Amino acid sequence: MSVNKDELKTKIEGLFPEIQKYGLTFDLEQDAATQSWLAKFKKNEHELATHLEEKDIEECQAGIKCFNLGIQLGQFIRNYCEDGKDCKLGL
Repeated sequence: MSVNKDELKTKIEGLFPEIQKYGLTFDLEQDAATQSWLAKFKKNEHELATHLEEKDIEECQAGIKCFNLGIQLGQFIRNYCEDGKDCKLGL
C-alpha cells in the first residue's frame, strides 16, 4: 500500500481535532521493515508513540476513526490534559 505521509497526517489531524485543541505535537515516521507507521504525540515532557498497522491506515484514509489510535490518543489526553496540568481545557 502506498501512503503519503503528509496526506495521512492531515487526515489524522482532521479525525482527531483534540490534537490541535490541546496543543499536542504530532508527527509520523514510516517503519519500512514492518510496513507500518509510528504516530508520535508530545505534550511538554510527555510522549506517546503508537504503531499504525495497515488496517488502521486504511480506516484513517477512508475517514473512519482510527480505532486503535483513538484509544491510545484518548488515554494520553486523559492522563496529561484532562486530569493533568499540562493542557488547558477549552482552548
